[in-house]
Amino acid sequence: MREELTNEELIQLYDVVTSSVNSQFELWITITFAVIIASYIAGHRLAKSLQYLVAILYTSVSILLYLMLVGAVQFADQFDAVTAGKSIPGDLFAAIAVLRTSVWVLGTIATIVFIFNGHKDDVSGHA
Repeated sequence: MREELTNEELIQLYDVVTSSVNSQFELWITITFAVIIASYIAGHRLAKSLQYLVAILYTSVSILLYLMLVGAVQFADQFDAVTAGKSIPGDLFAAIAVLRTSVWVLGTIATIVFIFNGHKDDVSGHA
């Protein structure tokens, strides 16, 4: 059985991993907006225990997807020598990583706050 991958195979694997990172981020954004809309529409009808359950499930999925993203990025970093011509410059990659992480963390926190407070206008009749 062959143990080493060719440069072409490594580049294809790198492309698969980096597209996986983007897919995970897009999935997180989709889930976030679904939770926000559901909380706005039905939040005032949910018992506090169900709001906590939604918050815990959403946070768990956010953390899981983020850890998968981190794992994919670390996996892709192993192939930087082979894919040097294709990869993003170091400073730009660092900026993207910091911004994506900031959006992920702040977006998760804001969504959790919204689960508990986003329906208040709906309750008061000012929707």
